[in-house]
Amino acid sequence: MKTLPTSAKSKENIRRQNLAALLTCVHIERTISRAALVERLGLSKTTISELVTELEEAGLLDRAGNAQSGTAGRPSQLVTASKEPLVLVVNPEIDGINIALVNFAAEIDTTEFIEFETAYSLETTIALIKRNLASYPATVQKRLRGIVFAVPGAVESYTGKLIDAPSLGWRDLDIISALKNELHHKAWVINNARAATISEHLFGAAKGLQNAICLFSGVGGIGGGMVVNGQVLEGSNGVAGEIGKMRLLPENSRSHQSFGELMRRDLIVESLGKSRLSDEQIDALIPNSKDPDVNRAIDSQVAVLQVALETLRDLFDPDAVILGGYLGSLVKSRKQPLLKSLNSKSLKIRGEEFLVPRASELKPMVLIGAAEAAWSGILQDPIKYKKRAKNA
Repeated sequence: MKTLPTSAKSKENIRRQNLAALLTCVHIERTISRAALVERLGLSKTTISELVTELEEAGLLDRAGNAQSGTAGRPSQLVTASKEPLVLVVNPEIDGINIALVNFAAEIDTTEFIEFETAYSLETTIALIKRNLASYPATVQKRLRGIVFAVPGAVESYTGKLIDAPSLGWRDLDIISALKNELHHKAWVINNARAATISEHLFGAAKGLQNAICLFSGVGGIGGGMVVNGQVLEGSNGVAGEIGKMRLLPENSRSHQSFGELMRRDLIVESLGKSRLSDEQIDALIPNSKDPDVNRAIDSQVAVLQVALETLRDLFDPDAVILGGYLGSLVKSRKQPLLKSLNSKSLKIRGEEFLVPRASELKPMVLIGAAEAAWSGILQDPIKYKKRAKNA
């Protein structure tokens, strides 16, 4: 077998690295000028032009008009991530299943929510995915790169197996094999809170922050993730960030109640006189409520949240804490007293930007962040995608 000379290998590696760096930059920024790419990557205009052309021909980038660079001279051409590659993201939750098509430009093309009143199985979920896939025209199916499962449970990073998803009643499941066998698509599995953390880190409120804590709450409980020194923390087995399991309150001499057990979304819903509410509905109802029962429920939950925030603040010293779901609604309703209490016991005074409520954005952040599991291989080595596209 012929091998490339060392110099040729070196050039190939440099080209591969430059393609990956440029594509990652465009993917994260979504739209950026060539002039900004020259400045950001430290490459010549000619090199940037060649790389952009190569990635455009591979179907990963598009041109999007021109923009004035801010200096004298010709406007700089804008480059945007292609919307052509697609991935199907499936997010099973206790009350139903979210199924969405997400494109490479980190946008949700289509989304469907299938509601469930009772527990459902992985087999039922796969049958619904199969039905969903069959509804897409051939042009969409040809663009599909695979399926990402974003689950409310612990996922083993090096095998992709689901360890435990208590809210669903699922345990020890090889979801990747099941999806491949039944649907014949490449598959990935990721924890839903980690997916939301990735999304916030790349595109949302934690973008540009080196250290951040993300706390998310849904009908299935509390989840979270941490950005440490610019990286989403995974741990040795991929299960780091189980903030809901953090022990806060002694229950007796041998056990403690966890943060997830003490945070009770149902208390807020019940205090509002309802049996079921979406995060968006909770977010709309809490600020306008004058009901003493509602305010007592809010205060009791904020007290628990404060203890958790103090612990996380002192352990990780984050730039900000992003709170999704009803946790964001609680913070919005009590932000000033909560900040005052946090600062009264802190080594460093934090400002308004320390607490970032994201109540209604949780679901799309999970879907967009989960898709990154499928895009990571393309971003690391666009040349492989180019070869696959030619053979398709």
